[in-house]
Amino acid sequence: MTGPGEGKIPLRSRVYLTARGSRVELACDVYLHVKGYSRARVTHLDLESEDINALFPPGASKYLPVVVEGNSLKLKLGGVVYVRELRAPAREIVVECPLLARALGSLRSVAYVGGKVGGIYLGFKRPVVRKLEELAVNMGVKPRRGS
Repeated sequence: MTGPGEGKIPLRSRVYLTARGSRVELACDVYLHVKGYSRARVTHLDLESEDINALFPPGASKYLPVVVEGNSLKLKLGGVVYVRELRAPAREIVVECPLLARALGSLRSVAYVGGKVGGIYLGFKRPVVRKLEELAVNMGVKPRRGS
């Protein structure tokens, strides 16, 4: 599901593609999508932007290294990819969100990135999911366990 919905907590964020000193900001909505709401089987992040589908079209998926440093979550693409639709190179996707970065703390892990219509979703390992669910509870949305 794309856009706001039950159990999707909007996070104030800025999303960039970065490579070789360049940085392109994407018009992107970021949601913490909590387990048990709007068909979510596990708590995850949604990055909703048609522009990001140039990197991950619907149905495409990949495991990518993820690093949280300072106020940013960075998805490493593994090399420089030229995004023709945006006329920009990309080495990583950067989600600047102090709230999210504080909740996750300093982190080096792997994320499952899947393309969907209108954006991508980021799935994480269990310890990271627990931190995301703690953030959700602090924001007033408790995961539904039976889903």
